[in-house]
Amino acid sequence: MVSVRHQVGGFALPTIIVASVIMLIVLTAAVTAVSSVTNALASQYYNELAREASESGLAAARACLKVSSYSPTWTDAKPLQPNTDCTGTVSGALSNYVVNNGIIRTTYTVGLPTTGVSSSLRIVATGSVQLVRTSDSTQIWRTYSSTSVDNSRYNNAPQIASGAGWKDPSAGASYQGHDGYMLSSDGVVYGWGDNASNQIGDASQNLGTTVSTPVKMVLPSGVQRAKKIFNSGQGASIVCILGTNSTLGDQVYCRGTGGFLSGTTWQRIVLSTGLTAVDASSIDGFGTDSACVLASDGQVYCVGNNDAGQLGTGTTSAAAIPITAPVKFRLDLASPGPVSGSAASLTVKKVFNQDRFTCVIASDNQAYCAGDNTVGQLGHGNYTTNVWIGDSIPGRALIPGNPIVNDIILTYHSAFEGIFFNSSESPASNVYFSGYNGAGTANDGAFTGSCAASGSYNCYSTPRQIASGAFGRVLSIGEGGNTRHAICAIATDRPTESGLFCIGDNGYGELGTGNCTDYANWYYNPASLGGETANYAMNSEATYQMNSVMVITTAGNVYAAGDNTYGKLGRGTTTTSCASAFQKMTLPVGVKAVAITNSDEYSAFILGDNGRVYAVGRNNTGQLGDGTTTDRSTPVEVKIPRQETIY
Repeated sequence: MVSVRHQVGGFALPTIIVASVIMLIVLTAAVTAVSSVTNALASQYYNELAREASESGLAAARACLKVSSYSPTWTDAKPLQPNTDCTGTVSGALSNYVVNNGIIRTTYTVGLPTTGVSSSLRIVATGSVQLVRTSDSTQIWRTYSSTSVDNSRYNNAPQIASGAGWKDPSAGASYQGHDGYMLSSDGVVYGWGDNASNQIGDASQNLGTTVSTPVKMVLPSGVQRAKKIFNSGQGASIVCILGTNSTLGDQVYCRGTGGFLSGTTWQRIVLSTGLTAVDASSIDGFGTDSACVLASDGQVYCVGNNDAGQLGTGTTSAAAIPITAPVKFRLDLASPGPVSGSAASLTVKKVFNQDRFTCVIASDNQAYCAGDNTVGQLGHGNYTTNVWIGDSIPGRALIPGNPIVNDIILTYHSAFEGIFFNSSESPASNVYFSGYNGAGTANDGAFTGSCAASGSYNCYSTPRQIASGAFGRVLSIGEGGNTRHAICAIATDRPTESGLFCIGDNGYGELGTGNCTDYANWYYNPASLGGETANYAMNSEATYQMNSVMVITTAGNVYAAGDNTYGKLGRGTTTTSCASAFQKMTLPVGVKAVAITNSDEYSAFILGDNGRVYAVGRNNTGQLGDGTTTDRSTPVEVKIPRQETIY
């Protein structure tokens, strides 16, 4: 008998069930872990997008602060967002978002900056990411946010400056003044050109009177870095800096000769103990040089020539004020005073000092000016002359309707011209003029005559509105050896046109009209800039220009018209008279312009997006900084030492 045995191997059913449950748990845990990692990576990605959006907000705020000389033009009620201009006003030409791909949208909001340490501005930007339903773009199913903070008083981008000197070298070394200056982002100052007044360096540095290759300027003792540089221009060769002193904080120093700020070494404008400098302004006009400092107490203190009462002392003294004892701009005595409240409670937001004027924008957002008033320039509604030919008591410009003033443009040879006030009342930004209208700048269709105390003969002692619209920048254009003037206004609401409006003196064709005829009404040619649009933000360095008009477009190109005697317009040729049509300046291949200074009659400087400076025009004192004294009709690179950091 054969016995067959079947041996079956395996697990009992309960065992299989238990094992399956365990495997399911492990698999679920694994899937959960993968899902968690995926969610974490997604959150990290969206949070990074939110951070980038907030940093875009900081960048926008810095750009707007630079345009407004670090006086914020937006508010908490009207914050900066991707679809607003610098006043917080919504523009239909701008996108609502930084990024918008249909399902992901990023944006930012920047409220009004607060005052921080050492009068810096604390900027807070909040960026957000919105995740949108694919089926319905109105449904936001998740939001991420990030906040970025910056303390900023001066922009990190390099600054460029130039001096305007005399055409004829025989006029005397102290009246040359053709210079170039570069302030790097790390606070180092470079200078080149005329050094006959020791404005670039003193005898101990053995630089001579002509410096054709840029040198690093020795800063005042105790100063660690410079924050701002400005120079006096024609008639006196003075250069000033706002620098950080290791023990005194931010202070203003000047050097050079040819006027009341003279000194072969740096001299500090001596503020009262404990006060620091927030900002400063100075530009000369034929030896009437002065400088004013906005201090940390919200008041302005001035030094220099007071022959027209331009320092606003409230006295009839015409004496020069020494740099060691600055006097207070007596805003507390203002007449006319504020629309409401007392003059004694006013503080200063911005200061403007040029030739025979000093003006400020006060805490009530109104303009107050002192100085020459023979043609009603100050806008006080009269021709008061209580010190020589000026008005030493600051007074409010009587702009109709008392709009907010965000900029003041002072003219060349101000004894014969006027003041332009740029105001912003949403949605418009209007331009007002007071003073003499000999070149047609009052936009009243006339050029006539002289001025009389009665206010006749085409002078305006009460500011006259000359432009209405949205204007982000006004450029003041003087003409060397002349009492005539022009201005150009850059509109912000014409994204498909040039946006450049000009009026006034056109002796060199600087208005780009195709002729050399003065204009007493605005000239606007939508195609004047080769079909490109003027970038009002990029022209913040070029508000004072001489003999020509230069503007940067949104494409980063430079267009110029006017005097091309020494090749200043960068066309590869020279002309001795009217160059009356805008043409694009020939910059090196691939280089875009980010800033211009055009305050010298015959030379100009352009800052490229590569961090290098380019110069063009007259070079008799080495002011182009290319190592020669040869004039250039095509921009050449200024030879700033490459081993030094520019950005």
